[in-house]
Amino acid sequence: MSQRVMITGLGWATSLGPNLDTCWRKLIAGESGIRPISFWDPSSYTTKLAAEIRDIPKDTGLDSLPASWCRRSARLFLPVVREAFCSARLDVAPIAPDDIGIAAGTSINYIDHRLIREYFSRWDKATQRLAFDLGMGEPRPEVLARRAGGTIVSAPARMLCLRGPCFAADTACAASSHAIGEAYRLIRRGKVSAMIAGGSAALIAPLSIIAFSLLGALSRSTDPSEASRPFDRLRDGFVMGEGAGAIVLESLTSAQSRGARIYGELVGYGSTSNAGSLTDPSADGVPEARAMAAALAEGRIAPQEIDYIAAHGTSTQKNDAVETRAIKQVFGDHARRLLVSSNKGQIGHTISAAGVSNVICAVQAINEGIAPPTMNLRNPDAECDLDYVPNQSRRSGIRGALANAFSFGGQNAALAIRAWEGA
Repeated sequence: MSQRVMITGLGWATSLGPNLDTCWRKLIAGESGIRPISFWDPSSYTTKLAAEIRDIPKDTGLDSLPASWCRRSARLFLPVVREAFCSARLDVAPIAPDDIGIAAGTSINYIDHRLIREYFSRWDKATQRLAFDLGMGEPRPEVLARRAGGTIVSAPARMLCLRGPCFAADTACAASSHAIGEAYRLIRRGKVSAMIAGGSAALIAPLSIIAFSLLGALSRSTDPSEASRPFDRLRDGFVMGEGAGAIVLESLTSAQSRGARIYGELVGYGSTSNAGSLTDPSADGVPEARAMAAALAEGRIAPQEIDYIAAHGTSTQKNDAVETRAIKQVFGDHARRLLVSSNKGQIGHTISAAGVSNVICAVQAINEGIAPPTMNLRNPDAECDLDYVPNQSRRSGIRGALANAFSFGGQNAALAIRAWEGA
């Protein structure tokens, strides 16, 4: 018999703030974390704005592992894992260490100029050339540790002494959704009692900005109130954002035995591939629609039972139009009664943390009875004609929600969540 999967803990950090409460409060208020880039001088770049996290803890929370051994994305992830862990009261009502694991979305495959500089700054020219030719070298061990993709999950597992399943997903903008979905399936099958799942991204660096600019994906606006404008007719690309989020997933049996607070029930997960362009969504929205439909089908939820969609909504011309098209395919006439919003006008596109950010928004929308706004939406687009909650959050009874993540490479994921009523 399949286990029911509850959400019992939440942790979140974005350019809006270092924890769930601050991020959610500012998101609902319509505040923005998008500002001029401060990490380096962007004056010679076509993109000059980003949603940076300006302050992160220097202490990793690991007595035996210095901060220098963790990538920035891992250092962003550790505090939100701890926040979710404590939110679920696992610090006072624990689960056996072998029965709880960690899964996270990461962006290790994107170029990190800091690592390149670290590798090559330590050798003379002849050694650099030899290392380049052979693909070899001997950088400091902590540099290799930062390069390892699994550090994002092995570090928090070590921090919390957890010995259950531990894995990372690297599927671009859908990575954290895939991590959550696969963690959900482990609990459904009774393999573990709980999983901490989410993701983190810290890609605001010169080479990353150049690469995404060359793809034509980034906005060139210098006005933070216009740079990221999901579903707006004048949208011209996304703004890179840093972020990290984690949720605690737990079997109903475990949650009830611990007396845990239940934020909602994760009931369905859909995952599809476009098998097409590296950068563009599908032309017709069918693969994206199939991911949403699969999540609903697994949860045995009728389209009419969904009230809110935390949209991927990147603020690129093609993505927003195709996502709108996909929503209409799945929901039919009900699509026009849905509340649909994107948080990227406020926190930017957090890449491998985008999916978990949408899940957290969906969970909070259900619990607080309020849909976050889609900021900077001022110019209607005939191709994007749903209710995107423009520019101001809205009170509404929300019993069921979908969280979408549609990534570069055409890797799609959707997660279905519904309110917990103690049944």
